[in-house]
Amino acid sequence: MTDEQIVSLYFERNEDAIRQTKIKYSRYLLSVAENILPTREDAEECENSTYLAAWNSIPPHKPK
Repeated sequence: MTDEQIVSLYFERNEDAIRQTKIKYSRYLLSVAENILPTREDAEECENSTYLAAWNSIPPHKPK
């Protein structure tokens, strides 16, 4: 799924947006978080917080 399609799901308030974001970006987010945080659990919590932040900010903001 393209980023544009995922953003469209967020604008529709479709919860599948989070699932699709996780499919596309989970590895990257966990990799970054694990290089900063001391435990896998902390990294996973950071990943989940990222999805929540995206859900809460799209809309009204539209990423480029």
